[in-house]
Amino acid sequence: MSFFKSKNAGLANTAEPIITVSAETLASVSGRVKLESQIVEYEADPTSNQIALVTRANTQDYSHRSKKGLVLVFDKNIKSDTYSVTDPDFPFYDAYYFEMGTIPGFTTSSTYTAKSGTFTVEVIDATSEKLHYQIGFDFKGVNERNQELKIAGKSTYIVLLQPR
Repeated sequence: MSFFKSKNAGLANTAEPIITVSAETLASVSGRVKLESQIVEYEADPTSNQIALVTRANTQDYSHRSKKGLVLVFDKNIKSDTYSVTDPDFPFYDAYYFEMGTIPGFTTSSTYTAKSGTFTVEVIDATSEKLHYQIGFDFKGVNERNQELKIAGKSTYIVLLQPR
């Protein structure tokens, strides 16, 4: 799944760096067990400064139907600060918790988009060779059925971008 649609998809592969991601997310989710990251994905939009950092947990679930995680999409040049979800200048293009569920014979997902709360960003490095963020979050997520969850925790992301 790509988080960005590129008009110049053919150009996207030219001189792309070697990417190494080191990350950890620990979070509590109301009515759920603790979320501890197992897989982290980094994706960059080739036409802007937007990046996506995606944390997934329960990835070794036998049925492959109980995954859950956190998606954050923002400008890689974000500033260190505490941001309110309801602020018109909230710098995250997407900020949501997701989880998979099953109906016999069918797997579906539910997205809990941040509707209130805060995100605290500490930018340690934001260079062409390294992105290092610590992001704390405490938000209420609401899904398409108007169900609410409280999601609170902290993520550390280190992305190394090495030229070829």
